[in-house]
Amino acid sequence: MALVAAAQFTFAQEKTDDAKQPASELMTQLRLASDLARYGYETYSASALIEAARILNGVPTYELTPESFIKGEGTADGKAQKTEFSVEQLLKDARAYADGNATLLALADQVKIDNGTSRGRVGGAAVHEDCVYANCTDNYTIRFIAGEEAEVAVVGDGDTDLDLYIYDSNGNLIEKDDDYTDTCYCSWTPKWTGAFTIKIKNRGGVCNYYTLYTN
Repeated sequence: MALVAAAQFTFAQEKTDDAKQPASELMTQLRLASDLARYGYETYSASALIEAARILNGVPTYELTPESFIKGEGTADGKAQKTEFSVEQLLKDARAYADGNATLLALADQVKIDNGTSRGRVGGAAVHEDCVYANCTDNYTIRFIAGEEAEVAVVGDGDTDLDLYIYDSNGNLIEKDDDYTDTCYCSWTPKWTGAFTIKIKNRGGVCNYYTLYTN
């Protein structure tokens, strides 16, 4: 029994293959909604915000509750928080950008009606919004289940490069997304049920307001 335990300790929770797995429909929809919302605010596009709200309204979400959260030390340096990407806020701002356009206002109203009838759904994605300070790392501990695909996505506010790292309970790096954007995605299939460390590293000189998604 001791030999078995020792062997388990030395092996990393490696992915089943080296190829990047495509994101699930759930994560794809959430990331698309975030991209549309960002575009909508950058260009004052009511239609983009309405479409983002429509997509978010069709994806059940709930607040992420990690086993632990260690925030990197730093300050926001007076940077204003970016707008929350909630259905209600997106529709409110879309109406303002619509500038009285009857067609756009009707589309926004339809999403609001649908939103009122879609409460109470189960399942979906866990979501958490936060800010990682300049040149700092936020650390989450989250439990995932053996044999079930685990997904983690991060969408930042566009101001800095964010990198995402996944470690197993033995401290082994099992997956990462360290490109030069602040949109990150990692997936893997745990070999055993346990806690994983999610690290979000800010490579820039200002804080970055981000949204963390997990399945």
